[in-house]
Amino acid sequence: MFKKLFTMIFALLMFALINSNITQAQPTKTVTDIYPVVSIAPIGGVQFPVSGLNDLYNASWNAGLDIGLKINRETSFYINGTYFNMPIKTELPPGPNASYIAITAGPRYIFSSKSIKAQIFIEAGVGAYIFTMNEWTTSTDPAVTIPSESKTSFGVNVGPGVIIPLGKAFDLLFKTKLHYTFQTGGSHTFVAINMGLDFKL
Repeated sequence: MFKKLFTMIFALLMFALINSNITQAQPTKTVTDIYPVVSIAPIGGVQFPVSGLNDLYNASWNAGLDIGLKINRETSFYINGTYFNMPIKTELPPGPNASYIAITAGPRYIFSSKSIKAQIFIEAGVGAYIFTMNEWTTSTDPAVTIPSESKTSFGVNVGPGVIIPLGKAFDLLFKTKLHYTFQTGGSHTFVAINMGLDFKL
């Protein structure tokens, strides 16, 4: 699965670079040359549970919001809030569907050049991950309803991405992240792939 995932990520990044006219771009002064730059990006995508989390939950969708502060050509900071849906695998005995709400922040380093439109970056973040197991009903006789339960843990994430300029007002944002949360007696790990429009304020 990982080989196919990373092949797809690499192909998408190469497609983004080719379509950004990197060899023909000329350095021009844009609004992003005036710092700081604040931006907001609604994002959405898919995540893949891995390790022990993959034993219980299927890949599913996620949606969130990035708020960025770019302080120079290479460095910016972001804060992100994202909801990750995690449906339980149907082949398992009845159990609760789950979700994560991640609220994280961190730095983003951009590998940029005045002659290149697309900006490849790597970012890392730390923050709170709220894991919720939904209310569910057992298959026993009589059936028992188990109430929902939430717990908050500390987590970290890291991954690459690319920003493709589409105009003076907004850019296309694409990134993939490895999320790792510290749980009592173990950990939860999942990979998320996201895309969105990054609006400059």
